[in-house]
Amino acid sequence: MKKLTLKDLTESQLQRIHMQHAQAKRELGRDLTNGEKGKIKDEIIALIMKEQEKEDKKARAEKKKQKYKPSDETFDWSKKNHSRGVR
Repeated sequence: MKKLTLKDLTESQLQRIHMQHAQAKRELGRDLTNGEKGKIKDEIIALIMKEQEKEDKKARAEKKKQKYKPSDETFDWSKKNHSRGVR
């Protein structure tokens, strides 16, 4: 999966990044440097990517499960026969 950018994130995910910036700023008692902001942003984006990957994996598993439906019915060759016969 490719790395997400800020343009790819939803509003709630962007809000999550801003909240982490605010918490770090409050803990340090000063403004964050660009490096600190970038590090926090990268950590949050990595977490978001992991969460999305888990959701995608669940969706693929569910789709695969729904795709395969076991049946005790045997193959019926007469279903393949054409009503007008073989030409």
